[in-house]
Amino acid sequence: IMSKNYKVVVLNTKGGAGKSTTCAQIIVPYLYQKTGQAITIYEFDDENQGSHVSIGSEIFTAVRIPVGHRDLRDEITEILLNDNVACIDVGANKTASSVLDALMDSGMIYRVDLVIIPLMDGEIDAMSALEIYCALKESHSKLKIIFALSRVNTSRDLKCQFDLFLGDSRGLFQKEGVLASLQPEDQCYFIVPDTDAIKYSRFFGSSVWELAQIEKDPDKELKEAIQRNADVKTIRSLSFKRALKHDCELYVEQAILPAFEIINKRLEE
Repeated sequence: IMSKNYKVVVLNTKGGAGKSTTCAQIIVPYLYQKTGQAITIYEFDDENQGSHVSIGSEIFTAVRIPVGHRDLRDEITEILLNDNVACIDVGANKTASSVLDALMDSGMIYRVDLVIIPLMDGEIDAMSALEIYCALKESHSKLKIIFALSRVNTSRDLKCQFDLFLGDSRGLFQKEGVLASLQPEDQCYFIVPDTDAIKYSRFFGSSVWELAQIEKDPDKELKEAIQRNADVKTIRSLSFKRALKHDCELYVEQAILPAFEIINKRLEE
């Protein structure tokens, strides 16, 4: 259990960069397993309605903050000055710019412990991530930042998929990636692989980490259902639950726990 109530901000001006997925699947479980307390996701986004549906989750609740044309400095200040652990999920485009301005103008950028910048593998994502990074470091040079590589295809070579960010290892473009232009301490990232488990965790209003923790043994339930000749629908449902729990446990081992280690290391520096 940690004593510090960390404030983590997740943002990128590019839409569809994986911000909400990174919040729910990585940051919230990380903060929860550190504190044992449900985490509040403060969602600054007027466009992506209902991206966090926490109806089936025991580890987070979502609070939507209207953006519009409002001055967000008071809301940002209130969230960052309170004594709770918080994850701030910032929408794209004008929302990201408004929240960034509010963080800087209010001086509350100095209350942020960590910023996560998610990005997909496209050029716009890489450029947006770099712009956000430069703006943040110009405002607060000591701010801790980690990049999250979203929708990673584990069947592909990571350096080929994210060559614009990591650098071109094949020598086709003869140029360095975004990572090489960052300060050494900020050349830090974790991956968020693509998986159907994320889609189904959203369906249950939960997170992959939670689904992996469920104590119920779907394997035992499935065996018993088959032995008693249960109806086909019941057996299919239990078979699906068994496969999903296995997929979630694998995802925790291969993606979530390695991300936890990277976050831990960065926060302790």
